Amino acid sequence: MAERIKLNKVSLRSQKQQLAVYQRFLPALEARKQQFLMHLAMVRKEIAAQEARMEELLGEIRAWSSLYGDMGPLLRYFIEIREVKSSVRNVAGLKMPHFLGVEFSDPPYSYFATPLSFEEVLGRSRDAIECREAIRMLKEGERVLFEGYRKTSQRINLYEQRLIPDCREAIRKIAVYLQDQQAAAVGVAKVAKRMTEAAELQDAAG
Repeated sequence: MAERIKLNKVSLRSQKQQLAVYQRFLPALEARKQQFLMHLAMVRKEIAAQEARMEELLGEIRAWSSLYGDMGPLLRYFIEIREVKSSVRNVAGLKMPHFLGVEFSDPPYSYFATPLSFEEVLGRSRDAIECREAIRMLKEGERVLFEGYRKTSQRINLYEQRLIPDCREAIRKIAVYLQDQQAAAVGVAKVAKRMTEAAELQDAAG
């Protein structure tokens, strides 16, 4: 260990208390790690679903590419994002963004002065933008979750591979030292007793 261990009963008690703390926290860390894995799987499944939907929407938009050429100058005013709505959720102790929707600019327009397909094209365009923003927020949530998972895994490894083994080794060393000290003290006491008895016999004989 980096820190020199004091070989006494106070240090032994301290090391045992520290070991108990590590062993108590380790199951909680393992449970948190599993929570992160579960939520990561859910978020990644949702990302895949949204990306599939985005591909579908882009396929429809590509099919209407000629209409976009005609409607582009007008359409851009209606797909301008006013606000991306979101909330914050607590997931396994982490603050996760939760997508609620997109609010678009909605200027007035004449139904008679726009092509019949304008509403359809506008709807698909807005859907694609909402989908893009949902994916962006889901990926941000995935990043937050993975960082939490990574840090928790590192902490578990620290407990399992260093702190707990170091504590156990310290306890073993202190216990061995104290046992040796006790054995030596007993040996000294026996020698002292024999010497005292021998001295008493000499006095009695003299």
